[in-house]
Amino acid sequence: MNAVVESVRSLWVPLNGVNLLVPNVAIAEVINYQPLDLIQDGPEWLLGCLRWRDQELPVISMESLCGHSLPQAENSARISVLNSVQAQSDMPFYAMVTSDIPRLIYADADALGESLAPIRALPNSVADCVQIGSEEALIPDLDIVQSVVASAWKHLRR
Repeated sequence: MNAVVESVRSLWVPLNGVNLLVPNVAIAEVINYQPLDLIQDGPEWLLGCLRWRDQELPVISMESLCGHSLPQAENSARISVLNSVQAQSDMPFYAMVTSDIPRLIYADADALGESLAPIRALPNSVADCVQIGSEEALIPDLDIVQSVVASAWKHLRR
């Protein structure tokens, strides 16, 4: 018997000026914001790195990677650690700064409404843009995001 998935446990991730919608399993952990070790000569969206579970992780601005401006620091900022979506990756985790704590939602056809992608120019890092209630959310292409981050991280770590 084939089961049909009617909804996906997802996280509504608040950023500055934009929201993300990602599968619940994409985020390994949300931690309080902490000062980052700065990285010289990296792309604008690479904010720095941090130590997490004995690993050094790159920390990104998803806003900047998705074509928006770099955010200003907020008191409620958090860091969300993302799981790798690539099976053979040398980078099992990376992190992004969020403007608040992501919240669980159940994404289904009724909640998502129609795609806004046909009327928006979306960067390669964004798979879709959807309307949920009165707000919009970007659905990032996590494979592309991870590839871009891993490439920059590897280049800077030589």
